[in-house]
Amino acid sequence: MMRLYTLFIPVIVIITGCSSVTVPAVSEYTIYPHSQLNQPTEKSSSKILRLSTTKTIPSLESKHFTYLRSSGESGNYLYTRWSDTPSQLIERSLYHSISEKALFSAILSPTSSSNADVVLESDLHAFYHRFDTRQPSKGVIDITYRLIDTKSKLPFASKRFLITQDAPSEDALGGVKALTEATNNLTQQCTKWIEERTKE
Repeated sequence: MMRLYTLFIPVIVIITGCSSVTVPAVSEYTIYPHSQLNQPTEKSSSKILRLSTTKTIPSLESKHFTYLRSSGESGNYLYTRWSDTPSQLIERSLYHSISEKALFSAILSPTSSSNADVVLESDLHAFYHRFDTRQPSKGVIDITYRLIDTKSKLPFASKRFLITQDAPSEDALGGVKALTEATNNLTQQCTKWIEERTKE
């Protein structure tokens, strides 16, 4: 019994010592849809649009905030994350932008059981804070959109968007600000493209 007792004491000391280490709090960020209420909204189509669930690579299916270095090294910031997955952040911003412009009589979510005339499919290839040998670092979004006619089941328009935005600082917060601005730019460009391709 005495031998077991003397072995047990150091373990308690080690555990107690480790528990006093202060771990930084995790900061969580979201991207609010960018309002364009100063622009006139005029319904340009009687069609119904459904936003399909965005397909993406495994590394972007979580709320982790990813960075990429020029050496090819990639990873996640330890104490910074998104409030939703990158796909959901973009989908919410785009939904708001299309709704505000009133391009369709209705916009359906991916889970809606109602019929739609047009489906917007998307593939997200990149959403990260990129560092290279040149300053500043950048927020990068690479995504492809397709407009599908639900009657023919065929795409009638497709476009790949590569959006880059300089980061104001070389840290996680700078990356957040860059990707927020890049998302706003993306939704504006994509909304304009959808409007041009779906005019009756």
